Amino acid sequence: MITNSQHGFKEGKSCLPNLVAFYHGVTAFVDKGRAADVICFDFCKDFDMVLHNILRIKVERCGFDRRIF
Repeated sequence: MITNSQHGFKEGKSCLPNLVAFYHGVTAFVDKGRAADVICFDFCKDFDMVLHNILRIKVERCGFDRRIF
């Protein structure tokens, strides 16, 4: 479910490599004179409000393995 390119929610992995790759992509566009729009979402507060036991049950009903938690 979670690919190797995912870093933010995996134990022992930092978000920094993803941020560096993103920064490199945006600056490459700008260096070529192209437009680059960036929209950032902060979902951390949303997940603080989710009852994790209910979320786990709903995710399992969709057929996902418990190991994603």
